[in-house]
Amino acid sequence: MPKWKTSFLIALLAVAGLAQTATDLETPAVNRVAEKMHCNCGCNLNMACQMPPYPCPVCRAAKIKILDMQKAGMNDDQILSRFVAEQGKDVLVIPPGTAGVVGPYIALAIGLGLVIWTIRRYMGRKPAAAGGPEIDNSTLAEIENELARLDSNEDSKPPRGGKPA
Repeated sequence: MPKWKTSFLIALLAVAGLAQTATDLETPAVNRVAEKMHCNCGCNLNMACQMPPYPCPVCRAAKIKILDMQKAGMNDDQILSRFVAEQGKDVLVIPPGTAGVVGPYIALAIGLGLVIWTIRRYMGRKPAAAGGPEIDNSTLAEIENELARLDSNEDSKPPRGGKPA
């Protein structure tokens, strides 16, 4: 093939590849579908991410595919079903079924229940000193006498490092 035909073919493919601009790929319709799928590049985000280096090659390829499917007239469920058929159920952020829809609410209810239970448990505790043993009056009087004797001895001693006043 002559050199100019090869160059023309490469230029045509480049133009066709750039037909989807960044604004076409960042439309709400494309991102609505992309948000429901995991990016498998290792970032642990959904495919609507704008992780540096933007655009992520995995997300860009998926968004191009989503846009092409939308232009072909496929709805969101059909597009997601096609991705699941090609890449498996793990591509979905929320797997289909009851657990995928109700699961976050169950986790929230369990967490809230644990917080309430912990607060009630610690609010209901009595101080440890309130239930201690009783001191009889003779022992209490002996302690008071001993403290008075110590206080009187402290008054008669000179201050440290100085002369008596």
